[in-house]
Amino acid sequence: MLKTPLTGVDSSTVFTLSFTPTETSSLAAQAILSCSITLNAPEPGVTIRFERGTITINPPIYSPRSFKVVYLNKGAAAGDKTVAEGTLTRTFEYVGKGWHFQADEVARCVRDGKRESEAWGHDKSLLQMDIFDEVRKQGGYVFPPGVEKVV
Repeated sequence: MLKTPLTGVDSSTVFTLSFTPTETSSLAAQAILSCSITLNAPEPGVTIRFERGTITINPPIYSPRSFKVVYLNKGAAAGDKTVAEGTLTRTFEYVGKGWHFQADEVARCVRDGKRESEAWGHDKSLLQMDIFDEVRKQGGYVFPPGVEKVV
């Protein structure tokens, strides 16, 4: 975590998430994430690699305009070079920067008297905050007194 000299605000951060197999999934994976308020987002903004393909998403990742899926050959033996078998690209346009999707979901929840979204429940928000807390802890970033106070 890099901090700005003047304010100590975290200006750039890189972190790795490790996913271990569970009772419901045998998948083991890692994610390397970065964010910055001082640098432009890299291209592509997201790369997801699987055994038989890759998905790339261009920035900004909170409102992407396109994604690309590259399907890799299915029958390669160990050590063989993997070659592209097919590519699918999708491009789409919408008004705004993507935040309206969240605003629409909040409006639906308010309209329907719900206290929690089915699309993004409290458990996911709490997990996300736990991850952010751990990244700040490992990066040595501490909020000023009172910022995390619940009233």
